[in-house]
Order: sequence, then C-alpha cells, then structure tokens
Amino acid sequence: MVKKLKNQGLCNEVYKIKKDKKDFILRVFKKTHTVKIDRKQEFKIQNKAYKKGIASKPVYLSDKFMTCHFIKGSHKNKLSKKQIKVLAKSLKKLHKIKHKKKVYCLEKEFKNYKKILDDKKSKKIIKKSLEKLKNNNKKKDLVLSHNDLNKENIIFNNKVYFIDWEFASKNNRFFDLATLCIKYNFSKQEEKILLSSYFPIVKEKYYKRLKNYKVICKNFWKLWFKANF
Repeated sequence: MVKKLKNQGLCNEVYKIKKDKKDFILRVFKKTHTVKIDRKQEFKIQNKAYKKGIASKPVYLSDKFMTCHFIKGSHKNKLSKKQIKVLAKSLKKLHKIKHKKKVYCLEKEFKNYKKILDDKKSKKIIKKSLEKLKNNNKKKDLVLSHNDLNKENIIFNNKVYFIDWEFASKNNRFFDLATLCIKYNFSKQEEKILLSSYFPIVKEKYYKRLKNYKVICKNFWKLWFKANF
C-alpha cells in the first residue's frame, strides 16, 4: 500500500509504504536548489544519526528516491519544558557525530546570493549577515548540523527524532540552536532552558551568539526562499 502524506517537503514528494506489515517512507527527489544536495552524503549522515537513536534507519538510495523506516510520532507547535530538554539532548547527540566532509560555508552562500539577488533589500540583508558572521564564527563551534530544523522535520514520541537530512553538513552549532528558537518562537525563558539543557555550563557569550545567529538564520532563509521560489 502506498499513501501520499499530507505534509510535503520542498525538496521531495513523500509517501508512506506498507510492506510485510512494516511501514516505510519513500522520498522522491523533486527539485534542484541553489544549495547543491549530495544525496549519498545525506544517506550516510542519516545512517550515523540512526545509530545514535535520533533518526529513522535509511534503507535504499537511488538517483531518484530514497527509502527509510517510518517513525511513529507527531510534530509539535508548542513545546513543554520537558520537551525542550529532550530536544536539546537529541540535538547534542547530533552535534557529536563525527563528520569529515567540508564545512558548509555560510559566508560563501551569502556571497552567492549577492550574485543572484541584486535588489537593494537583498543586498542590505546580505551585508548585515556577513558582518554578523564575521564576529560569530568560532572554530570550536563547528559541528555536524542538520541545517533545516523546522517543526515538520522534528518528530516527538518518547524521544526526539530528526528527518530530512539533505542539508546536513558541518556548520556552526548556533545555526541549529537559533533555528529551533525561531521556528518554535521560544521566549527568553525557553531559550534559557534550551541552552542550559544543551551546554554543561551556559556562558553569557552564548546568549549573544544565539541572538546574532537568530538574525543570520532569518536572513538566510529569506534569501533562500527568494532565490528558489
């Protein structure tokens, strides 16, 4: 049995498949973006994340589609204190995964958008973002990041699982942290819970980095959507 799911991604058509009393997800690739997607890398990273207990098991990859095990759970629009803590724990597991591939260079991406988008508003956004990046790129903060942690890519049951790994690569940890704060519209108190659950000791400078990366993330997605749609 094949059923097209209600929630569809921007990069894939998503179907649920039932075979031999087991449920699978079929993701049919549908769009090329300004950000080049390496599907082989996606499959490899998701497999590493599966072994850490934070992703579904990938099964098969071809040039046109990918299949993986289906995970039962739900997406959340609002998180409890407990759910934020569990989310932070899963994110920390993700960021500890070893990955040797080249770093995803946000600075380079913003400069690429400068070539694609020549309107005044975009140029202003790009300039501001590059200034923020210059002062907030710490080498020790480079980790394997998901880079697309919207609410539809996070599944809650007793644990937290991440799906749709096509943009995963090495990046600044605060990109994922800031994305969560934006997408769930966290209050200052909820941001504090997130950081205190993620870091052993929360330093004051972390709040400043988070604030700056919230600006960077918002600007990045604005430009991404403008360039791709």
